[in-house]
Amino acid sequence: MAIEKVDHWIGSFLYFVRMGRKSALRYAIIDLETTGGRPDRDKITEIGIVIHNGQEIVETFSSLINPGITIPPMITRITGISQEMVDDAPPFYEVARQVALMTEHSVFVAHNVRFDYHFLREAFSDLGFTYTRPQLCTVKMSRKAFPGLPSYSLGNLIRHFNISVNARHRALDDALATTRLLELILEQDQLASVSPVQLTRELRPPAHLPQDLYDQVPQACGIYYFYNAAGDVIYVGKSKHIRRRLQEHLQSVSRKAARLDREIAHVDWVVTGSELYAAILESYEIRRLLPAINKTQRNQSFPAGIYLESTDRGYHRLRAGTRKDDDQPVQVYPSTRAARSVLSSITEQFGLCWHLTVEYEPGKPCFRHHLGQCLGACVGQEPAMEYNERCSLAAAAMGRDLQGSFLLMDKGPEDEVYACFQIDEGQFTAMGFVPADQAGSYELITDQLQPYPNHPEISRLIRQYLVKQRLRKIDHPGQKTLME
Repeated sequence: MAIEKVDHWIGSFLYFVRMGRKSALRYAIIDLETTGGRPDRDKITEIGIVIHNGQEIVETFSSLINPGITIPPMITRITGISQEMVDDAPPFYEVARQVALMTEHSVFVAHNVRFDYHFLREAFSDLGFTYTRPQLCTVKMSRKAFPGLPSYSLGNLIRHFNISVNARHRALDDALATTRLLELILEQDQLASVSPVQLTRELRPPAHLPQDLYDQVPQACGIYYFYNAAGDVIYVGKSKHIRRRLQEHLQSVSRKAARLDREIAHVDWVVTGSELYAAILESYEIRRLLPAINKTQRNQSFPAGIYLESTDRGYHRLRAGTRKDDDQPVQVYPSTRAARSVLSSITEQFGLCWHLTVEYEPGKPCFRHHLGQCLGACVGQEPAMEYNERCSLAAAAMGRDLQGSFLLMDKGPEDEVYACFQIDEGQFTAMGFVPADQAGSYELITDQLQPYPNHPEISRLIRQYLVKQRLRKIDHPGQKTLME
């Protein structure tokens, strides 16, 4: 369905330009070189922009960018851009205004547009600005205009059409090559019946959502609720940038996006500041409200677990298996495959015996024992007391983030306000927002927190977040065992 819709839009676009109205659209053909492939982690090292009025190039811009991080050697080999080349280059904020002005009132065009658009949007977001443009992807357009080619990579299309390029994988050169490709696409005689406005979807609110409410959606971290005309919550989501996420929903060509576009009549939000708070609140609200479009999240379960048991030979054993209603696993997981993956990792980390964890074969030497990496618990060579102590440490490690009773403090929705999470005897019990001047007393903090039911998904979210972030921790008064 989504692919058919994209094809229809591309056909409409080609018809529009063939009818002699090329100048109605202005194109900003953009190529970026970056330190890697993740917009949330990697940075821009070079930008090239070609402005095209549908008939000819009217302006170009190119600049190396100091990414503020080290360029990996592999990226240097691909692009030819070294650390020395960018050390004296301007940081992005020095060229951001020129980029914004050049691309204003233009269609954002790139080969694999999601990559370049997301990187540029993230760069503007780091400066506190929202960057939105209608987009065209020359990969999708080429598939429509030139069916049957073995590959639609830019390099293959350059070779196929004999496009002149001075330096591949440099921003302006690749942008100029993409511009020539766009010109070839515009020359194709493929007709359709509707306006290309659908293809270059302008950011507009759904038909039933008031424009003034749409304009109020904040560019902040939190959760959001979509309501239908009957007042029912049909979708709950979270985002570091709520307004941007709403715009992504509206720009998408998926079935879910089409349904949201038809049904959204109202939007509400809660600014949290803390990504962890947003993730927990989203998880809780989806289970509470059961929104019709959150099918995947609301059906999420944790049917697998890792268990600590003892063998008839006196050795502890860690086992991955399916959960039952009355059992007590060390940790729970969304699948036995996930549990086995964790078990394999923990076996390596603590030097446990493979035949007492991943593959239960008591009395037979495991392959790690043959390699000298297992001390012989599988064949009774390692004393059970020593092995069991190490196995118990491994079991504790899988859940140690939530051991004991304590508070975790994260950034809140505004300055001088903290987001706070309460863990009581290893279980998440409450969270809320606390003024900074009351954030030093355990009792003052807990009095202001709202109780929430615990759930395996919440425990997983907290553990996952603690791997990425170091949060301020306040131990329960009198607690003797501190979390590492």
